Amino acid sequence: MDLKLLQPKVESLLEKRGFRLVSLRFLSEEGTRFLRVVVDKYQHIISLDEIVKISELIDPLIENEEDENFTLDVTTTGAEKEIPVNEVNDYLDLYIKITMNDGVKGPSTIKGTLNSVSEAALTLTHNVKGRIKTETYALKDIKVINRAVKY
Repeated sequence: MDLKLLQPKVESLLEKRGFRLVSLRFLSEEGTRFLRVVVDKYQHIISLDEIVKISELIDPLIENEEDENFTLDVTTTGAEKEIPVNEVNDYLDLYIKITMNDGVKGPSTIKGTLNSVSEAALTLTHNVKGRIKTETYALKDIKVINRAVKY
């Protein structure tokens, strides 16, 4: 199967439903060959029902590939996916987690609602010892930004 031919078909199918293709590749695990399709949806945590539906939509695109034996594996980037710095502005008003660089004073991780983003910093509203605070953090001090799930 030629992934270069399959990829635009899968991308089109996903985009029509508000999803985006993150990656499409073959891999082997414990002797089983998989076609792994990783999907994402802007500002949305993808449900298991949505994964099943996506699998059902992709299956007809690959079912005629009898020359190869593989299992279709549709997965997501995860509920707590990493957010690239250049995309963090797309997550305003959502709950995120920032992990600070080593050596930065204060807590190593902070979870809160993203209020604003500038070229140099972001502002979060979060709980600090039972008090709600709004604080600004320099992007240069942040190692990783992730989407977070609020329990």
